[in-house]
Amino acid sequence: MLPETTEEQRAAALARAAEARRTRAEIKQLLKTGSLTFSDVLERADEDDLVAGTKVQAIIVSMPGMGKIATKRLMEDIGIAENRTLRGLGPNQRAQLLEQFS
Repeated sequence: MLPETTEEQRAAALARAAEARRTRAEIKQLLKTGSLTFSDVLERADEDDLVAGTKVQAIIVSMPGMGKIATKRLMEDIGIAENRTLRGLGPNQRAQLLEQFS
């Protein structure tokens, strides 16, 4: 059973969700254009919970030259689950991704 929420709580949750989508879309766009590097994204993820909650797959596929198939192969090679977020990356996985995109 879901907890009862007030209209204000629902509105606040919707606003937070919209902000998260906006932030993630902005980061992916900056990656596509090359204005942001993969290491920049990881630094932001350390400071910003909205960025940290972004799926690794969404970030990698936004990198220049990476498509869905290449992203899937890379994640399998490194051993990253499809549903992993930036927050959930292990130190070895981070290091391998940084090496790949440096």
